[in-house]
Amino acid sequence: MADHIFRLKDTPVGTILVKFYQIEPYSDDAFMRAQALDFLQATAGSGNSWSLSLYQGSIAANPVLPEAIAQLHARCPTCTAVRIEQAL
Repeated sequence: MADHIFRLKDTPVGTILVKFYQIEPYSDDAFMRAQALDFLQATAGSGNSWSLSLYQGSIAANPVLPEAIAQLHARCPTCTAVRIEQAL
């Protein structure tokens, strides 16, 4: 499950959800396992949705609204991965 979730409204790409994960040590495989758990929790009869990702991976490599994501990352400095998705 994501450690921190933020909703940003009225961005150039619309409303987005930003989900930060603390994956230590960071690896793509460990991040995929955390996302798989999120997907199961979001879709298994909970009424939640799972949107298409605009970006997912290391925070350092994020190309989507980098300044805004950096400001949010300051609230979770130990987080190492991010998933940015279009809000439904």
